[in-house]
Amino acid sequence: MACASAEHARGITRMEHEQLMRDFQHIPDDKLDWVPMGKAKTPRQIVVECAGAYRWLSAKLRNAPDADQQWGAVCELNPATREETVKLLGECWDELMAAFDGVEEAMLEEKRQVFWGEATVETLLFFCEWHSTYHSGQLNYIQTLLGDTEMHMEPPA
Repeated sequence: MACASAEHARGITRMEHEQLMRDFQHIPDDKLDWVPMGKAKTPRQIVVECAGAYRWLSAKLRNAPDADQQWGAVCELNPATREETVKLLGECWDELMAAFDGVEEAMLEEKRQVFWGEATVETLLFFCEWHSTYHSGQLNYIQTLLGDTEMHMEPPA
């Protein structure tokens, strides 16, 4: 059974994961690989990056020796369809939820080396919520550039 901090992180990360999925759903199929301003990430690349972050954090929480390679390995994948992209995100999400299940209270103060320095497991628990929020906003902005000005948010359950 995961500790209370992991359960809290799971809840808020799930809420943002669901928002990311809604935002991606509202990008038209013919715009999944559109490059805003000719330089930005495509909507599909944004979602694949979030999948990579899920897999990376899963590996970091397990203290896997190859954790740092996980994110890039996922980002190199090129799912051909929306369905394949959503499937990849879902697979990486399931890995993250399983990793959250393995976090015990005694692990929270353990340190992990990360690309910005060092972080505790407790701090890392909230990384994917923050990361997905950032990218969810990008997808939402792309929607507005495409003329969709509706707010596609749902209140938390």
